[in-house]
Amino acid sequence: MNVERALRLLRQCAYLFWDDDGTDEIGALLAEARACYDAAGNADPATVAIGRSLIAAYELRLCTDVEHRVNSGWDYDWDGPPFNGAQEEDWDEVTGPAADRAASAARAAIDADPGDPLVPVHLAHALSWLGDRDGAVAAYREALRRDPGDDLARTCLRALEADLSPLPEPVPRSYSFVLLRRRFRITNSDWGETGHVFGALAAARPAADAMLADSTGALFREELDGRLELELSVHRPSLPITSTDLMTRVPRDPDEGPFRIDWTDIQGTDTTEPLLPPGRPVRIGNLLCF
Repeated sequence: MNVERALRLLRQCAYLFWDDDGTDEIGALLAEARACYDAAGNADPATVAIGRSLIAAYELRLCTDVEHRVNSGWDYDWDGPPFNGAQEEDWDEVTGPAADRAASAARAAIDADPGDPLVPVHLAHALSWLGDRDGAVAAYREALRRDPGDDLARTCLRALEADLSPLPEPVPRSYSFVLLRRRFRITNSDWGETGHVFGALAAARPAADAMLADSTGALFREELDGRLELELSVHRPSLPITSTDLMTRVPRDPDEGPFRIDWTDIQGTDTTEPLLPPGRPVRIGNLLCF
């Protein structure tokens, strides 16, 4: 499907940004993702709108970080943009149109799905870069209302010296999904993390099995716990989140690979509830999951 192809392209862009390598490829990948959404036909309209918002947010990042290098210290994963960066940082006035497009795409996505936690952060970042403090504060507060675990939104509100008074209770997401978190050792002191979302457990299982196989190589079983973490969580609108540490499901015997996950008694989403639409990215806390 076109939306699923677009999501894979956006995931590739995210990894290129994260690695800070191959960023010259991102513009073409974003153009291809946009073409996929243009050809999406009968795809879920909210999924398409959210994807277009992510494209516009990445184009703003590409404009500030890579093409014109006007961003002084904006870490997209942990910080908000320098307030009014379009005036204070961008002396050649080249980033304003990209920020305007990011804000417009985010507003369209918010209208398409008023409960999704991803796009309010896109809107807030764009408005903060443009110098609209009130608009940025409102958008960051909305992101935090939709996901109280969004530490990035909370950090950005503090940076803007905004009110952090309690927010109304968040409305549960309207769809069920399975989240697979992978944390992997980069150096002796650093870990990387990726998030992967699926509409059902049947799709998540082979992905988790492949991650285990690809990450363990010639390791012994006792070495796995210090090299790889795999957590599976099932999110359903009507029930509490259930989580499983998949590494505890890897038998201690044999001591050498290939290793396997024991999937006995791990339950997935309930097919009587709406499932995550195909091609939909999900933001949980500070983690963008594809």
